Amino acid sequence: MSTMRQGRPSTKEFGMNQIQFLLTRYHLQSYVNFLAYVYAVDEINQNPTLLPNVSLGFHVYDSCQRGISSTRGAFGILSGGVGSAMNFKNGHRKSVIAIIDDFPSTLSVEMAQILRIYRFPQISAGSQDDLLSDKAQFPSVYRTVTREAYLQVAIGSLLKHFGWAWVGIIAFQEGNSENIIRSLKDEIGRSGGCVEFILTMPSWTHLFTKMWIVQDAVRKSTANVIVFYGSAEDHVDLSRMLNQDGNLIPGKVWILTGELELKKLYELPTFPLQGSLAFVNHKAHIPGFREFLSELTLETYPDDPFLLKLWEYTFDCELISIYELSKCSGQETLNDVLYFQSNLRGPSSGYNLYNAVYALAHALHDAITSTYGNTATAGEVHYQDMKPSELLYYLKKVHFTNTAGEEVYFDANGDSMTGFDILNWEYSGEFTQRAVPVGHFNPLGPAEEQLSINESQITWNTAFNTTPPQSRCSEPCVPGYQKLMLPGKQVCCYGCIPCPEGEVSHQTDADHCVTCPEKMWSNTRRDGCIPKEVVFLSYKEPLGALLAAIAVAFSLITALVLGIFLHFRDTPIVKANNRNLSYVLLLSLMLCFLCSLIFIGQPQMITCLLRQAVFGVTFTLSVSSILGKTLTVVMAFQATKPGSGMRRWMRFGFSNYLVTLCSGIQVVICIVWLGLAPPFPSYDTQSVIGQIILECNEGSNIAFYCVLGYLAFLTCFCFIIAFLARNLPDSFNEAKFITFSMLVFCSVWVSFIPTYLSSKGKYMVAVEVFAILASGAGLLGCIFLPKCYVILLRPDMNTKEYVSQRGVSIGCH
Repeated sequence: MSTMRQGRPSTKEFGMNQIQFLLTRYHLQSYVNFLAYVYAVDEINQNPTLLPNVSLGFHVYDSCQRGISSTRGAFGILSGGVGSAMNFKNGHRKSVIAIIDDFPSTLSVEMAQILRIYRFPQISAGSQDDLLSDKAQFPSVYRTVTREAYLQVAIGSLLKHFGWAWVGIIAFQEGNSENIIRSLKDEIGRSGGCVEFILTMPSWTHLFTKMWIVQDAVRKSTANVIVFYGSAEDHVDLSRMLNQDGNLIPGKVWILTGELELKKLYELPTFPLQGSLAFVNHKAHIPGFREFLSELTLETYPDDPFLLKLWEYTFDCELISIYELSKCSGQETLNDVLYFQSNLRGPSSGYNLYNAVYALAHALHDAITSTYGNTATAGEVHYQDMKPSELLYYLKKVHFTNTAGEEVYFDANGDSMTGFDILNWEYSGEFTQRAVPVGHFNPLGPAEEQLSINESQITWNTAFNTTPPQSRCSEPCVPGYQKLMLPGKQVCCYGCIPCPEGEVSHQTDADHCVTCPEKMWSNTRRDGCIPKEVVFLSYKEPLGALLAAIAVAFSLITALVLGIFLHFRDTPIVKANNRNLSYVLLLSLMLCFLCSLIFIGQPQMITCLLRQAVFGVTFTLSVSSILGKTLTVVMAFQATKPGSGMRRWMRFGFSNYLVTLCSGIQVVICIVWLGLAPPFPSYDTQSVIGQIILECNEGSNIAFYCVLGYLAFLTCFCFIIAFLARNLPDSFNEAKFITFSMLVFCSVWVSFIPTYLSSKGKYMVAVEVFAILASGAGLLGCIFLPKCYVILLRPDMNTKEYVSQRGVSIGCH
């Protein structure tokens, strides 16, 4: 607690002989913090630019970590002295202008509730309670530590950084701890983690009861990471609990929320908290503080009872009289002590007290050097008459760089956003515990940059086989798998299932698999997309090459048959039943076989335009020729009857016009099709899994089925005529051959339709090519093979007399 007075006393005078205290037990950490406070006051009083005409003094009150003591101290300060009545100021004392406390949150809030009535400035260097950020309730409270809410964010960031998704929480309740635990659980959830258990106990619970409950909870826990909330003494108690009777509890990563007192842990044979991480208020090296400690001896400050206790505690001395110690000379220095050697930067609370003193000094300096109220300007103001409430305006504006080179200021809520240091606790034997800084959390940075940590400097508990240790409810789902939520379990407890075909997951623990782009497909591991295989009926594959070879072979056979017919064109067997139609039929069959080659190979624009149109026209020409030959047989038979007019139609060339008309209709249909909705190459990415089918889109399915329907109509009509004429005399036996050929033709195309519709990709094209070749081969074999047999092997039957008298009765088989 600070006050002002004139003059510039020595360090000894202002530092020690002004102390008043209520001492019930010695607390080493608190005294080290107090030394940083004293050093700050001394440094300010020796600074010629900061408060040049004013020296700072202070009164010290020991709260004994009890609310009643802190409340009594607050009343005493407001009234001018300990034990004085309220609103009665002791005239023998200087007025206190502000209070600096290093209390836990509970005590700090209790004091603030009293001081706020008088708008008395209070700077806290220890309380992180979020309640103090509410300026409506506590307008006069400022603090040099980061508020509790950011500690929870820091813990969540650390858990997310290491992938610790399964966490336990143990807290020794004090003050607002229930809200803290609730907020911490929510923060862990936001960072993607889950809380396995929450164990809370009042701080006053008997140590044996605490030990039994904590040991049972830790042994049963499957989480490897446990967050612990408690005071420095609670941390020591926790370490003892885990060492009960030498029965060391299995190793865990403890995330601590405060500093341990290493000296109190020296007596432990093992250190179960080794490898743990602690979030402590940020601290920096205070220039000159080490030298200040080295000069601190009993001879320098013989009247300081705190220092006397420190010597007893640190150097194992015994007090014989108030000025005499046994086993110690009094000349020992604190730099010789391992505890101080490992904490030369000063404890974080000491650093925060150091900043609090400087913040108050800068506010006083600004108040004195500024014009306010009816007082005079700088150098002339009677600061003894300054009201404490007037200082709040200047505290709000404080912004300076301390001797450690760090900026100090308060935000709109009176908080200082210094962040948290992350310490790693190490233990490698007796008297070798130490806290190693391994990271920092800056609440003012971007979310992805707030946490910085050096994993290479962390020493983990030797109980773990992996570094860093893992803490999960379920094994992680590797890329290629996705999470499967389990009924009745927390979201961190899940199963893993492979991604479906066509979907991938690129990261560990993917919530959902991602569908590959349209022209890509998942690989076998389902962790990446690869280009789909482009499929079409190619000449380079066996199926395409075989069909092409068959097509060429049949076209050559047809050409050979046409050559035979041309060579023996004057023979009776060739002349019978309109040899010109036979030539047209053979040419059209040759084209039918060759058109199947357009279906094989990579679809191009020109091939897509031609394939179905050429197929439709050539087969229509073939069927029209067969229809013409069939009608020729019928008309020839009818022409032999007396008085028949069929001779005139035969001389007129009816069959030739019929072929032209029937084929012309198909040509018109194809022209309209190609003009309005022509076929085009397209990619089918849906029909076959993992493949892209390069095919010819028909453009108009209606037009395509019109072509097939018209061809089917001609075929059926031709089959009916041929079937009715099958019993004509043998001299006109071509009707039998046409009937057989039409039967083969219809059978092929009737079986083609369901096969074609059930096929995918290149096999659909192969089915159509096979149908073209099979039906063409059926027409060629059934109509022309018997005639070639007669022409080549039975020339005795290829005479006019034989044909007119006996006929030719060679069947299709």
